[in-house]
Amino acid sequence: MAELVDAPDLGSGVLGRVGSSPSSRTTINFMKSALYIFLFLFAAFSFNAVNLFAKTSVNRPVIIIPVNGEIEEGLAHIVERGVKEAELNKAAALILDMDTYGGKVQAAESIMQAIARLKIPTYTYVNTKAISAGALISASTKYIYMAPQSQIGDAKIIQMSPVPFLGGAKEIDKGLKEKAYSAVRAIVRSACEKNDHPYQLFEAMMDEDIEITNVIKSGKLLTFTASEAVTQKLAVAIAPTLDDMIESIGLADAPQKVIITRSGEHLARFFSSMMISGLLLVLGLGGLFIEIKTPGFGVPGIIGITCIALFFWGHYTANLTGWFPVAAFIIGTILLILEIFVIPGFGVAGISGIILMVGALILAMIDWVPGDWSNTPSLNEISASIAVVAGSIIGAIALIMLAAKFLPRAPVVRGIFLADKIDKEHGYTAFNEKNYEQWINKTGIAKTTLRPAGKAIIDGILLDVVSQGDFINKNSQIKVVHVDSNHIVVEKAT
Repeated sequence: MAELVDAPDLGSGVLGRVGSSPSSRTTINFMKSALYIFLFLFAAFSFNAVNLFAKTSVNRPVIIIPVNGEIEEGLAHIVERGVKEAELNKAAALILDMDTYGGKVQAAESIMQAIARLKIPTYTYVNTKAISAGALISASTKYIYMAPQSQIGDAKIIQMSPVPFLGGAKEIDKGLKEKAYSAVRAIVRSACEKNDHPYQLFEAMMDEDIEITNVIKSGKLLTFTASEAVTQKLAVAIAPTLDDMIESIGLADAPQKVIITRSGEHLARFFSSMMISGLLLVLGLGGLFIEIKTPGFGVPGIIGITCIALFFWGHYTANLTGWFPVAAFIIGTILLILEIFVIPGFGVAGISGIILMVGALILAMIDWVPGDWSNTPSLNEISASIAVVAGSIIGAIALIMLAAKFLPRAPVVRGIFLADKIDKEHGYTAFNEKNYEQWINKTGIAKTTLRPAGKAIIDGILLDVVSQGDFINKNSQIKVVHVDSNHIVVEKAT
């Protein structure tokens, strides 16, 4: 009969018999409870995090920037403000609400560069027109939507006269065409590569020599209707309204923030536009010149100073210029006045003044601060500014000539141009070398202010005279001191 043998006591070993004692079972139950609690809290946290993320995503605003009217530096400043707003608020999208016939290429480039740095989705809603520079700007956004009966294209670069009555739009000279197009092509090409747009279509909008089979023939610029833009995959779709577009991209519930143009920005856009800038310079330079050439201070000086001040203020507010060009223009004007009224002859002061004044006007239209060589202006930007200033100077000269012709008796021009014939019947006399000496030591009255040249009445005869460099007021007693060549030199009588 077999004997029952007790099994060995494993609990006496090193490992022991886990779970066999009440304390071990309590520990396991506690760990299980802690695990269940942890899993519950993790699930609850994850659910709330998802809801929080979704809520935050919905609350991220849609930034809408109206791109209306002429594209110029003032508008570029507004767009840059909108881009900063989108970055600051981590916007869900930035939308350009576009309706424009175009404008300055330099301003369009600034807008494209500002949009290119955004990390959020960007859209263009062509709300009727995206012509010329507007079409190029649309390439800088990721998606393009079209309103019904809208158009996009016709982006050929042309030259515009800065002076309204000195011509309008004209084609760029063939020798400069490639230089003008090269930089613009590169910017548009980069934008198309980044946003997956068909660059060839934009190139055909800029250059009529580009031919695309079944799209556009050589010799014509490309412009699409809304349906054509969608068919050629330039645009995503046609949206009846901007709100419809926003709904189609899944942001109907997102708050919308429209970048409203401030009153000062409205004025800055107006005064910094090409045509108004040119007109301000024409009136400003013409008014200052007339004021310098006539005695006293009157309407021409007020008009001149006001127009020049509006010119600089518009470009300063548009974030194009700083105080350096303003200071340079003021210093140049002071030097020119000193040269005319104080320093005899015309030399270093006068030439330096003119250079400073012209240079200040050119710099005011360029988005560049002297000394900042990391952001030097392009050749196109410099040449455009020079063209505006040169055209304005020509316009000012034309304005003075027109004023002299049609307003000969107006006080503002009477001191510059002769309104009457300078014959004997009007009190003038012609003299030669033999009768020059007769005027020495004679006295008379200054008919005009001598600066130093002017007119005086001596022995009842109106003569051209010149002072010895001194400023002599009108109606002052003068005395002839000597005759130099064909000049009658006078001084103030004591």
